[in-house]
Amino acid sequence: MSSKRYEKSPPMQTSASSKQKYSLKTPIEALRRKRFCTDIPCCILFLVFVAAFVVLSVFAFKEGDPRQLLYPTDSFGNLCGTGEHVERPYVYFFDWTKCIKSLNVPANILSGRPFVCPTTQVCVQKCPSKTSYYKFENYAANRVCKYDVDSSEVDYDILVQEGRCASYVIDSKPLFGRCVPRQLESLTNSIIEVPDGTGNNSIVFDSSGQPLNGSKLELGVKYLVELLNVKQISAMLVEDFTTSWKYILIAFAIAAVVSFVWIVLMRWFAKPLVWLGIILFIVLLAVISALSFLEFIELRKKNGNQILTEFKFVTDANYYKSLPITWLVIAILSTILLVISILIFFVIFKRLRIALAILQEASKAVSYNVFSLLWPFIPFILHIGVFVYWAIVTVYLATAGKPIYRIALNDTENANDARYGDICNPKEFDYLNEANAACVFWEYGYDPKVDLDSVLNGTGKHFKSFISFVNQNQWLPQVFSAFMFFWLTAFVVGLSELVLAGVYARYYWDKQGLGVPCVSLGQSLFRALVFHLGTLAFGSLIIAIVKLIRALLEYVESKVKEKTGRCSRCVFCCCRCCLFCLEKFLKFLNRNAYILTAIYGKGFFTSARHAFAIIISNPIRLLVIDKVCDFLIFLGKICITGGIGVLVFFFFTHRIAQAENYVPELHYYFIPLLLIIIGTYIIATCFFSVYAMAVDTIMICALEDINLKKKNENHKLMMSKELRSVFRMKKQN
Repeated sequence: MSSKRYEKSPPMQTSASSKQKYSLKTPIEALRRKRFCTDIPCCILFLVFVAAFVVLSVFAFKEGDPRQLLYPTDSFGNLCGTGEHVERPYVYFFDWTKCIKSLNVPANILSGRPFVCPTTQVCVQKCPSKTSYYKFENYAANRVCKYDVDSSEVDYDILVQEGRCASYVIDSKPLFGRCVPRQLESLTNSIIEVPDGTGNNSIVFDSSGQPLNGSKLELGVKYLVELLNVKQISAMLVEDFTTSWKYILIAFAIAAVVSFVWIVLMRWFAKPLVWLGIILFIVLLAVISALSFLEFIELRKKNGNQILTEFKFVTDANYYKSLPITWLVIAILSTILLVISILIFFVIFKRLRIALAILQEASKAVSYNVFSLLWPFIPFILHIGVFVYWAIVTVYLATAGKPIYRIALNDTENANDARYGDICNPKEFDYLNEANAACVFWEYGYDPKVDLDSVLNGTGKHFKSFISFVNQNQWLPQVFSAFMFFWLTAFVVGLSELVLAGVYARYYWDKQGLGVPCVSLGQSLFRALVFHLGTLAFGSLIIAIVKLIRALLEYVESKVKEKTGRCSRCVFCCCRCCLFCLEKFLKFLNRNAYILTAIYGKGFFTSARHAFAIIISNPIRLLVIDKVCDFLIFLGKICITGGIGVLVFFFFTHRIAQAENYVPELHYYFIPLLLIIIGTYIIATCFFSVYAMAVDTIMICALEDINLKKKNENHKLMMSKELRSVFRMKKQN
């Protein structure tokens, strides 16, 4: 920088030493001087943790197999429909009635382990189409056996006794890759009888020699049958999304345009738009309340003045629309919210003048650098990238490991606690002498009791030491993965805030030295990544630690919830509340610390201490006005989201006559409606986040400007005339 630019600083009636001391603290000087790297140790720590996360992801990609989540697994740990079983996509259960006993395993024996049916499961080309018993003549054409049973082996008594073939096969249909009995409803409470090959109907028996009936089968496949409705609903939802995705994208485009226009118009009409947002918000709540009450009154008349009729949970949304109680609840909630909103406006009315002045100044800052409105898309893409990468690593990590076999009990009444779930080897397990137990495939993973040398078989030798560590500390990879997700997410948020703070801080303090407005965004990004990466890592690390503690606390609470009393639950609730408040305050402090880092180029601790001093010296002015501004910005987002939501609702419910021919036929119109509302709010939040950061930066800069004026009378205020008026600062000559 040339010396001529520094001559623009205001003259000071002090000595040379004090003048130099003051100039080094001037925001203009700090913004123009050369920057130095801050919080280098934390930057190095961040890079080390990122490298460790990459190493963990490489391990997960090598050892994990997401196909475990897509394909069924047989009793030997093989994935049906892949590898040597690629032509056998379905898994067949030898005896569904054994699953009933596992469902009744006492909680003290289950010990939180997942449900596993203790019956042999094998991959088959297709599900059996006929029901038969091994003593029937037509059994040979439909039999289901283990892979080592040759077609020439026909001594079914021995094969069934040894557990190598199923004692019976049932007419089945595929469901999520599993062969489940067909038409269970028609078989309920009836003994299953089928032709035995001689023209006579005979009773089918299970592997325990008991008559097989539909009730047993239905109870045995209970955990799969319950997924039937979910599958049907999911198929309809996917179909609705496929039909309406074009309309969803159009709605998102409209939301982006409206949000952009709203912020641009706030440059000249900040106050009218804010008042318009307040009025529209109140009117919207009043309209919702009125329409809900009218709908409630009309439906109550149709139901003979009954408010609550027979209620049941169904998947059809039209059912809930026809209930008077639904509209009564909506009307009451919207009315309560309306009253609370009106009371809030009365309370904050005196502070609206300062808040509106800050909003108007922020509008000028945003309009001065319109390119900053495009910035939110970059952190949005980064957030998506972080989430997708973390989700992929988590899936691979969850499916990493080798097949683990455990003992499952066939008779839970005489269950032995010490044996259920113990590690076993199916090749060495004696099925003949263990009538009460079976060695079944349980899951993929690592267990300290598993001999790694016996399961590695040449796979993952380069990671053997790492696998051994994971084998002894299975919880650590998932906790570390969650911690890195929290850290990287908070880092992206901090990066976005620091970059925007740098743009608006230069606008406030050094507009003349700002140069080309569009270049200032790139300069601020360069400074953040090159000089203040450690500061971002430091601030985001604190947030990540608090988030991790909250997550671990909630996990521990979920594990001990049933074993604790009211006092313990109250303690957990208080801890969660305190951690939530702490996280919110730290985010608020970090945000202000990043603003001061953007101004002075100091490290995190120095900036956070400076920010805390500003907060303490101006608690009412900063917190109240900041929250008022946030609330007013929130109203803008709600108005955009609510307006587009109402428009889309009228469109999908055929209430817009001009668009009647363009409305698609949907099973559940609330699915695209909900997606559009959520997406619109996210898009509006992305645009308004720029505006919110401009408000916070202008506010902190104004308070810092006032503090500098109090410390030195010769300091020239950089705030605009409007801000001087609302802050009651004297006009300078």
